[in-house]
Amino acid sequence: MQDTDTGTTGFSDGMTGLSSADLRQIATLTEAPPGAMEPLLALLTGRGRHLDDETLLHLMTVLFTGREAGSVALSHSLHARFGSLAAVLSATDRELESITNMGAHMVPMIRVLQEAALRYNRARLPPEDVLDNEQKLLDYLTARLARENIEQFRILFLNEKNSLIADEAQARGTVNHTPVYPREVARRAVEIGASALVLVHNHPSGDPTPSEADLQMTMQVQAALDVVGVTIADHFIIGNGRHTSFRRSNLL
Repeated sequence: MQDTDTGTTGFSDGMTGLSSADLRQIATLTEAPPGAMEPLLALLTGRGRHLDDETLLHLMTVLFTGREAGSVALSHSLHARFGSLAAVLSATDRELESITNMGAHMVPMIRVLQEAALRYNRARLPPEDVLDNEQKLLDYLTARLARENIEQFRILFLNEKNSLIADEAQARGTVNHTPVYPREVARRAVEIGASALVLVHNHPSGDPTPSEADLQMTMQVQAALDVVGVTIADHFIIGNGRHTSFRRSNLL
């Protein structure tokens, strides 16, 4: 599957044909204050990738709250607490609500933005064979799991052409352990009509090195799947900026 190059953001510059006056009129319609004008215009002209995270957080708080007052302090607090825009999006509701002056409407808006980002990454998966472009698959899995502060075990159910049937969270555990029940995995694979699975879980420590428990769990799941004629296409462990593929590491 071939992609059209749209720059590092993945989006095309759909507004580059607009004049400066047009862009400023669009910016005015959003009631953005003068301090947010330049970053907003950068986003509208496809140059958002050049903005740092704190600037994007500032713009996000301005647009979400509809006012400049307090947005600098709030965006600074979010950046200081979480360190990046991605970490803000993946923070828990409790963590977000602990930030001073968050406001009741901020958390739902952040959840909308998070869900939009996840759906965008999922939409970029190859429709015919999700294994055809490993980088896009990893982009999606990383967006899902990289900043989770507890372990989560997910399964991508694939048909005979390796097209995605479903992506489901099977279990959530603790900071270093997720209970997985091989017979339940096999039962669900049969129920959904899957021919192959991609197993994936995160390591909140950031180190994607498989543990002995990870290796044993994978073997147990494969043994259960062998009974029903389903294979494991791969098992990914997602860390912080790193990952492990069991297939590439000859662990399957």
